[in-house]
Amino acid sequence: MANFKYFMITIALFQFTLVIAQTDVESKAISSTPIAKQKQSLLEAYSKLVRKNDSFVTANREKIFSPELERFNSIIDSLEQSVYKLVKNYEDNFEERNTLKIDSLLTEAKFNHKRYRLLYPNNYYRFANFKKKASVSSDYFEDVMKGSFDDPSLVQFKEYRRCVNFYLDILSAGEYKFLHLEYVPVKRLDTRYDAIVDLDAQQRIKDFFIKEHFTSNIWTYRVEAFDYAFAKALEDVKNQEYVKEIKDTYRMGKDRRNDASEIKVYKTVDGITLNAHIFYPENHDKSQAKPAHLFFNGGGWAIGLPEWSYGACKRSAEEGSVAFAFDYRLRNIHGTAVKASVSDALSAIAWVRENAKELGIDPNKILAEGFSAGAHLALVSAMIKNPEDFGVTSKFSSKPDAIILGSCPYDIAGRDVYNSNYDTRTISPLFLIEENLPPILAFHGEEDDMVAFSEFEKFRAAIQKTKNSFTSRSYAGAGHFYFRGSSQKDADDRRRLTEKFLLKNGFKIK
Repeated sequence: MANFKYFMITIALFQFTLVIAQTDVESKAISSTPIAKQKQSLLEAYSKLVRKNDSFVTANREKIFSPELERFNSIIDSLEQSVYKLVKNYEDNFEERNTLKIDSLLTEAKFNHKRYRLLYPNNYYRFANFKKKASVSSDYFEDVMKGSFDDPSLVQFKEYRRCVNFYLDILSAGEYKFLHLEYVPVKRLDTRYDAIVDLDAQQRIKDFFIKEHFTSNIWTYRVEAFDYAFAKALEDVKNQEYVKEIKDTYRMGKDRRNDASEIKVYKTVDGITLNAHIFYPENHDKSQAKPAHLFFNGGGWAIGLPEWSYGACKRSAEEGSVAFAFDYRLRNIHGTAVKASVSDALSAIAWVRENAKELGIDPNKILAEGFSAGAHLALVSAMIKNPEDFGVTSKFSSKPDAIILGSCPYDIAGRDVYNSNYDTRTISPLFLIEENLPPILAFHGEEDDMVAFSEFEKFRAAIQKTKNSFTSRSYAGAGHFYFRGSSQKDADDRRRLTEKFLLKNGFKIK
């Protein structure tokens, strides 16, 4: 098996020699280009080569990251040298040397390849089936980034920012930084902020990345998740323009919630307050009970915020339902396992039912909808027999009356790999299928690279053996994020099927 693996690596490297050969051809072509077009020709050739190298790494990821460090470094060194060679040929052959452009491209290339090296331990562990760590020094990541924090002008470069941000993501994983980063049970938003502050870096670099911590992540996490960092940033950041930008970003995170009709606390657990973001129909008469449309956002049970569902909530309210988007505990904010997110979804549905009169909704017309991890929460809430096992003690049912799924994970095995003291099958819909489930409408992309289409096919085959009402549609060429790559015809089909599903199950009046 080992010999076969190295044979495949050799094949991959042979393919890469073709990339190098093509680089020589393109370099010579640039040198014969008229001077007026030389600068643009270099940029085009550089961009083309970088894309080609990135595609090579993506297509051969396991072959590249599985070998031991020396072999891996030789591959990345070859990639890096191919870019340097292209730029060097330009430098040697052009009549007019553009020093600034050359130095800029070399800097971008340098940090692009540093990022590849940062990726090594985590990918090695992944391709070793999470059983063997890479043989690297305890200071491996620090050694890769050595000398990267002395020059504040570097923040202008895209690949520098990309590389440093990934380095900070690694540091935020703490004791798990040499393992698989995706499922780390750590409050990573807070530890990431601390990692920036603790960098042995120029203050201007720290200030920049603290500002970026807010301006980039505010679109990924609810505003309360930044309370810890916000309180510290006002003292830690010395650049007052950045302080103002941080304050404006934090304020925007609060102000955007004004789009909701009302926000109510539906659960408090371990000192964490979880909110229901409610959207009422215009002139809502609470004495006239309406259907409830509950939305659970995606994000791998690690990231995400209710505001992602605001657009869908508004449309649902315009069509006459009372719509809800929910906070729920997330791994990167609260350091929790998927089971905690499931507990919160169960609590949310029970809370809506318990407060039906106050909210003006029909407790027997609760539709749960979600995308990706949110779809999992919507579905599994209908399949759990004993919510008490998840700390939910409400006397009201946590089971929705109908479910709509987009790109749903059906088997949680392998998606909660650290500190899991429970059997993931207890929250995996694939293993919880039984009769008398609510009606389900499910959509899935056949090219989904995050929740494999085969996972959907297994669930579909299993549930179709029951008497449950299960309607589904898959889309050729469609990926994960809201069916990326899907056609307008597919989108129209989803709307038509959804409309039909809502009418059939009494959630919409003709």
